[in-house]
Amino acid sequence: MQVYKPEKRQAKRSGRKIFGVFVILVIFAGFIMSIWFLFILLNPISIEHTQFTISQGQSVNVISQNLFEDGIIKNKFVFETYTYLKGIESKLKAGEYNLPNVINIKRLTEILVAGEIPQEWELTVIEGWTVKDIAWRLENMGKFQTKELFEATGVNQPNNKFNFDISSYDFFSDKPAMANLEGYMFPDTYRFFAYATIDDIVRKMLNNFDKKLTLQLRQDIQAQGKTIFDIITMASIIEREVMTDNDRAIVSGIFWKRFEAGVPLQADSTINYITGKKTPALSAEDLKINSFYNTYLYGDLPPGPISNPGLASIKAAIYPAASDYWYFLTDSQSNVHYGRDFEEHKANKEKYLN
Repeated sequence: MQVYKPEKRQAKRSGRKIFGVFVILVIFAGFIMSIWFLFILLNPISIEHTQFTISQGQSVNVISQNLFEDGIIKNKFVFETYTYLKGIESKLKAGEYNLPNVINIKRLTEILVAGEIPQEWELTVIEGWTVKDIAWRLENMGKFQTKELFEATGVNQPNNKFNFDISSYDFFSDKPAMANLEGYMFPDTYRFFAYATIDDIVRKMLNNFDKKLTLQLRQDIQAQGKTIFDIITMASIIEREVMTDNDRAIVSGIFWKRFEAGVPLQADSTINYITGKKTPALSAEDLKINSFYNTYLYGDLPPGPISNPGLASIKAAIYPAASDYWYFLTDSQSNVHYGRDFEEHKANKEKYLN
């Protein structure tokens, strides 16, 4: 009969503990490694050189090195490992690629495997369109469902949350946390590659907004003690109210004067934003709607932009024209008539709207 000494039993227990700790550390390290790998794989990065070429017969290692040197990927190990794990290392197709400005490794490999021809499609966003208007246009073109743009911009979403990081855009620094991206989808004609995602669509419009809102414009906004968010909100109203640059500047002056005096803006366009109507004729019931967007009931700016304004309306909001007017109306021919007081405004209504 073999007798175990206490020292041997203790050593055996210690060995088991050390092995157990080792196993736990290995599992923990593997977990951390997996989290890091997924982060590098899925984390989108901005790239400057969007054109990339794969030559016939290039290996995945050569492709990886070229991608790294062009700044399209930040980690060759993750790119190469992912292609091996997916079994696609030999399926990256030769060709010339025009890549999105923001991309992650997973999406990059999908493009390089598909070898998609960079066919382009065009989207024109009209001044004064809302995010809903843009979403409906995209859906009618057969590109995306309306809900996809809503999710990307926070429109109609709980707490107005959107699905990607906007911290790199400094013009959002004064945007209230609960505000969505209405107002920042800059109106213009855009061209997108066939493989563009909904986030690519939004980013391209935000990048355009960033370029159009020049440093001088931002400095002038700051010098006036206003925020970019307030300016875009005001510009979005101006965009939906009048059509010419001269009228935009005068109406901007009226609105800012009323705002500073605590007088409700009484902008019909804000009521239409609530109801979804596109009519200059408001009903008595419309005017009673209890919403902070109702600028007949509340003397402040609405909680956020009611449309996506063009540069002319943004400039009008920044550089209003001084006048003696406190009122204005637009007739059926889109002509604007101004009133210095309510009596003159009432006379204009009887003359031009009846």
